[in-house]
Amino acid sequence: MERSASRKSSVIDLIITFIFLNSLGFPGNFTRVFGDWLGTVVEYVAFLLMIAVMLMTSADNVMEMVVLDLRKKYASIYMLAAVLFVTSMVVTVSISKQSITCVRFTVTVMFTLWLCNQFSLQDVLERVYFAQILFIGFTLVFVVLFSGYVHRESAAYADDFVGLYSAKNGAGSELAFGILVQVVLLRLYKQQRKQVPSLFIIVLAVQAVLLFLTHNVGAMLTLAVPVIYLLRFQPRWGVQWRLPLGWMYVIGSVGFLIVALTIIPLFTPLFEALGKDATLTGRIPLWEAALDLIMNNHTLMGYGYAMFWRDESAVALLHSAFDEHSFMAQQMSGSHNVLIEMLLNSGVVGVGMFFITMLATMKRIRELDEERYIWCSGYVIFFMMYGFTERAFTTYEYLTMFLFFTLGAACCRADRGPLLRRSDHL
Repeated sequence: MERSASRKSSVIDLIITFIFLNSLGFPGNFTRVFGDWLGTVVEYVAFLLMIAVMLMTSADNVMEMVVLDLRKKYASIYMLAAVLFVTSMVVTVSISKQSITCVRFTVTVMFTLWLCNQFSLQDVLERVYFAQILFIGFTLVFVVLFSGYVHRESAAYADDFVGLYSAKNGAGSELAFGILVQVVLLRLYKQQRKQVPSLFIIVLAVQAVLLFLTHNVGAMLTLAVPVIYLLRFQPRWGVQWRLPLGWMYVIGSVGFLIVALTIIPLFTPLFEALGKDATLTGRIPLWEAALDLIMNNHTLMGYGYAMFWRDESAVALLHSAFDEHSFMAQQMSGSHNVLIEMLLNSGVVGVGMFFITMLATMKRIRELDEERYIWCSGYVIFFMMYGFTERAFTTYEYLTMFLFFTLGAACCRADRGPLLRRSDHL
């Protein structure tokens, strides 16, 4: 019996690791060698494994398995997922594409909450760390065996390390996330007086070197702020001086956009005199055009979750705001800001519900145990800063997955632990 349980646990660990590996970006550039079919197969296998692993742990026999295990403390997260699902289906121009996207998104949300219920936060992060080791390993194998595919079309960016990603922004951000996970684990090991393995330090050093090689200054800054907070300030400030994470995120994200759109342009002559780009590499004109578009089209519900850039008429409308020969008239890679991206996809209703969920899940931040607060504070700062100049909360990759994992973790108070009591069910 014990051997059977151990075997089942090992299978679950392998499944979770594979799901994490896919969310981190695997197979990535391997599809350039073997074809797009590889990425499609891996993504759908990961999706089906999410459902399978949740069913496997829901009961001891097939007849008692449950698809949805709803718990009342996650009510605001369920509401956010439901609002995005329903509004997306109402406004979309492609029912088939949108339904697939929304179902996969919903399963991802349920999977992250399942992780909160089944494992301690440290267990989850250690599985992410192992998946990151595999991701780095596959990255290095790809660079060695298929070096001809690791390049940028633009000569100006030819020296940027991109690994399994198509650009330095994606590669740098993934490595920054991997380092953040390790920094949080270091904090937890220090609290437990646990010796840090040599491999752990080696992996951390390799990631730091690769991040430097991407030349992604934005990713470095996005990582530096939460790391400094976690290593320098958080241990000294204690429970009474914990950050109000919900309000910090809402005010910080909105405030950054206001400053970028109103104050930074006033200093354009100064930036130009210093040889700097006052438009944040073209982002400010893009944000202005996107806001103008959404205030006049699909204002309430947007164009559907992760659907705006797949709607040719919507993209053409955005491109019309720029000269047809300009770079922005060809822009097809996102809005480079989380809130702008959410507005385009989910409208005012979606952004408003997201803010409500953020505030609701983070409102009792002082009641979290130290382990959960360390992760939640580090990730919310990371996600907020990343979202200033890059898009996230799209599809089902690691940034979205761990956003919802973080929201779920914040709902688990110190007096309850990772597994919820039966009385907590809806």
